[in-house]
Amino acid sequence: MLWCIDITLAAVVNIKAVALSSRSIHVTWQDPPHSNRTTIIAYSVHFLPTSLDQSEVQRVVTAANETLRNLRPNTEYLIYVTAYSYQGTSRPSRHVRARTLSTGTALPVLCCNNSLLSLSLSLSLSLSPF
Repeated sequence: MLWCIDITLAAVVNIKAVALSSRSIHVTWQDPPHSNRTTIIAYSVHFLPTSLDQSEVQRVVTAANETLRNLRPNTEYLIYVTAYSYQGTSRPSRHVRARTLSTGTALPVLCCNNSLLSLSLSLSLSLSPF
């Protein structure tokens, strides 16, 4: 009798993509379920614009997040992630879509200044280009 054991990793979960600026999108995810049985050595972030005739781009990273940079402004991207272990490659994650912001826009950055000699707190809000 021949036994076959499937050691393929499940897909990464909770993939999220948020536009940071007109040229960048931040992608986060969590390890596949039951990945504690194997060591994840890297991830591959796949992305491509949905409206342009372009090839898929792939970036290999070792952390469970990546900021995609040098993207086109006001463009929707299709993004998914795979995980790598010594046993092989995971299934692809679910696909998510994210659109870069329009040219010249960025998410606001909140800066806080707190003085130990004072009981007051001052806040300033500024746009930070990425």
